[in-house]
Order: sequence, then C-alpha cells, then structure tokens
Amino acid sequence: MRPLLFAITVFIAGYFTARFSIITQAIDLAVSAWERGVVGRATKGFLILSIFFFLFCIPIERIVARESKVHQRSGSISAREQLRRRGSF
Repeated sequence: MRPLLFAITVFIAGYFTARFSIITQAIDLAVSAWERGVVGRATKGFLILSIFFFLFCIPIERIVARESKVHQRSGSISAREQLRRRGSF
C-alpha cells in the first residue's frame, strides 16, 4: 500500500474512532444527568426565571415606556448646552 494512502486511511479511522468516543461520552453524560434529576432542576429554574421576567421586567418596561411618552423632552438641547446658556457651566 502506498504510504500516503495508508496515512490517510489511518487518519480517517482515527477520526471516526474519536468522533464515536465523543458521541458515546455525550450520551452517557446525558443519561446520568437525567437519572440524577439535573434536567428537572434546570427546567424548574428556567420556569422560575421566566415567571419572574413576565411578572416584573415586562410591566416595568411598559411603565417606563408610558412615562417617557408623557414626559418627553422639551427640545433637542442637551443639559450641557442648557447650563452653558444660563452661564452656570
């Protein structure tokens, strides 16, 4: 067998062996995580954080958006420019 073809064959065989080993370890990790209840705890945490977000963050964002429409800026003059015009800066 030619040396280059042999080297390529060994490389491909090693690649597939390593890939199979990684997949097998990932499956074993997923099974052990399922058995130990990691998936259930992660799901509970996700649900708690989602409920917190929907109950607190979204209403606060709505209130801020409404108040910013009510109390819009009176012009496009920055605070620094207003101080400069008054002579306080």
